[in-house]
Amino acid sequence: MKTPSLCAMRCSLKVLAVASDGSFQPTLRLHALSWLFGLSGAIKQMVLPLIALFFFNVRNDMPGPLGPWIVPIVVALVALRAVWIQLTFRYGFSPSGLVIREGLIFRNTRHIEYARIENIDTERSVLHRLLGVAEVRVQTSTGGKPEALISVLDLEAVQEMRDRIFSQTKPIEQTVAAPAEQTLLHLDMGELVRHGLIDNRGMILVAAAFGVLHEAGVFVINQQLVDQVLHSPSATGLAALGLMMQIGLGVLTILGVILAVRALSVIQAIITFYDFRLTRVAGDLRARYGLFTRVALTLRTRRIQAVHQNESLLHRWFNRVSLSVDLAGDGGGGEGNGDNSRSKTRWLAPVCPASTAPKLIATALPALDLNTEPDWQPLASGARGRIFRKTLLWSIVVLTAPAVWYLQEGAVVILSSCIPLAWMHAHLYVKNTRWALAPDAVLFRRGWLNRQLTIVPRDRVQTSSIEASPFDRRNRMASIYVDTAGASPMSAGIRIRYLAADVAERLAAALYRTAA
Repeated sequence: MKTPSLCAMRCSLKVLAVASDGSFQPTLRLHALSWLFGLSGAIKQMVLPLIALFFFNVRNDMPGPLGPWIVPIVVALVALRAVWIQLTFRYGFSPSGLVIREGLIFRNTRHIEYARIENIDTERSVLHRLLGVAEVRVQTSTGGKPEALISVLDLEAVQEMRDRIFSQTKPIEQTVAAPAEQTLLHLDMGELVRHGLIDNRGMILVAAAFGVLHEAGVFVINQQLVDQVLHSPSATGLAALGLMMQIGLGVLTILGVILAVRALSVIQAIITFYDFRLTRVAGDLRARYGLFTRVALTLRTRRIQAVHQNESLLHRWFNRVSLSVDLAGDGGGGEGNGDNSRSKTRWLAPVCPASTAPKLIATALPALDLNTEPDWQPLASGARGRIFRKTLLWSIVVLTAPAVWYLQEGAVVILSSCIPLAWMHAHLYVKNTRWALAPDAVLFRRGWLNRQLTIVPRDRVQTSSIEASPFDRRNRMASIYVDTAGASPMSAGIRIRYLAADVAERLAAALYRTAA
């Protein structure tokens, strides 16, 4: 008599579980105040149309007897929809997966297998924290957007969901208690100030403010106002100052603007990454941060496809680096779940000391041996000349028209200065760009002003392709693209250009053998 194999037993158990799920009915509900967050989210998306309707009503331009009531009617309909979603939404834990049911007339039931669920992430705004609830995102490795967006659950229900789901994905024989949470990185206020000074996101806020003011007509030139300013006592006194005093005031004004922009960057960094904490629990990583909106992300190490280390000039001045990771599925399109946050960077560390970075990378990629120095290989011998010619050509194309327009004969000086600058860029780029193929990973570092290092484990490589343009073939070069499950359609995990054609073919063949 033959004994059934372990694989056959697992398959039969899975079939029985799926069959039993057919009659499973989820019974768990959303939080009682879930409709409030649904209403606020819908109003945020409709804020501009509602403002337009409000101004129409103020001017009495809305025709018909319902004109003055159109805004309250829209808000009431949105509130009714939010209440309807809360009353009809159900979720539950079947023997094989998370079951979510939405709608009453047109019912939509989704079954998400426990084995496919990678993360249970949460976001908590100030209102969420005041009411003790959280917005839950169920992440799988099949798409960039969440497989399910649940708004909202109380914290006990969130913890129950994590326990029920992740206990199903662990081996049955695992009975050892989970280890305590270990803090790997905590950013204090000094580190956040450094990150704000380095990142310079304040310029984005300034650009957004200028756009709003421009649309509001603030920058429309009023000739009468300009004449009043030019003939004011302050303008007359400024004109009476000497040339050096005027230059000094101009320099002080520019410095003041730079300091103001940096101050905005620091404020944004503190708001975004306040109390950033990276911890490790049972081999997985958890990141928590945020002052007003508190974000909690789980970075499962088996889902990490690549680690990126960024080091700008300001990073080097502060002896700091930034670390981010690609997670499986983040590059996918996903289904529309009303979530637009998937463009967020998966931070391992928005900023950290350069000496700490190797330890964090080793934690994110525990299967790699990062103790030995990789065998770094250069680009092709003719890469410097190609980069020089390309940089010089684009510089001349971009600068010729404005230089001739503003400087006329002086444009020759500007265009001539492009030659040494283009050569310096080509020389430094080739000098600082290297690639390496380790037994367990492929590494690529590039750039000289803004240096980037990407590490991709060889077992995470999905595809490797070789491309050669007419210019590549003429110079016997090629480019190799290494894609992972976390790469987006617009960017590969690693792109190495200006390789010798035979070197690119050998590298692609080695990666193919690893995948096989």
